[in-house]
Amino acid sequence: MSDELLNTLRQRTCIYASFDNSIDADVSRGEARPAVNLDVVKHDTQAGRFGGALVFNAREHAWEENECCYAARNNFPYQTSSFDGTISLWLCGDPDGDLSPQFPVDPFNVSRHAADASFYLDLTRPNDWRYGSPRKLRFGFYNDSPEQNMFVGGQLIVAGELGWNDGQWHHVVATWKNANSGQADGSAALYIDGRSRGTMAGYEHKLTWDIDEITIGLGQRYVGKIDELLIADMALSAEQVGCLYELGQAGKIGWQ
Repeated sequence: MSDELLNTLRQRTCIYASFDNSIDADVSRGEARPAVNLDVVKHDTQAGRFGGALVFNAREHAWEENECCYAARNNFPYQTSSFDGTISLWLCGDPDGDLSPQFPVDPFNVSRHAADASFYLDLTRPNDWRYGSPRKLRFGFYNDSPEQNMFVGGQLIVAGELGWNDGQWHHVVATWKNANSGQADGSAALYIDGRSRGTMAGYEHKLTWDIDEITIGLGQRYVGKIDELLIADMALSAEQVGCLYELGQAGKIGWQ
């Protein structure tokens, strides 16, 4: 299974950044170098799950959302017709101990706005009126929604009871199928440490992007470390996600 997965990743990866030696992506279909706000993001060659990592200290960064941004063109599998995809990254931090209680925090975001033509992974506020405490991890995906209303046109998969105050690295994967298909045939899944934490199906996800205006954002308002960013133009299966978790640094292995 691992050899098959690695062969698949060689063909289907849009962007992969190990952060071992620099902030630049190791493999990318688009621009490899991100724009980084050095006041809140550092590259550390020894801090990663494997080798290096990005270290974020953006607790008080509010809504600026310029911590670390890769160009989305060709690095994200957006199409005006139906498209699938996978987002994979490793996170290390204490969401309940380290993050500002004033904000939701987005380790990953690609959108015009979280509630407008989006895909995002976020950690909810503590004592959120919907979810309570501790913080929950959400995979959100919203339709075109000019009003940017969180109650309109969006879908959310929510995973609770994270237990991420253990100082360990945790693997987060989000997958989807049939975005921009024009039909209510979309499906999505969220995995943590190789295990399914939620699925959704039977919705329409319509996104109309000017791709040159869209960025892949990492670590918005985040405190902690991010390693091994991988975005593919296919939805990995549950078995493949489990294999990727076991391999860990599968992206780098795949291109050696």
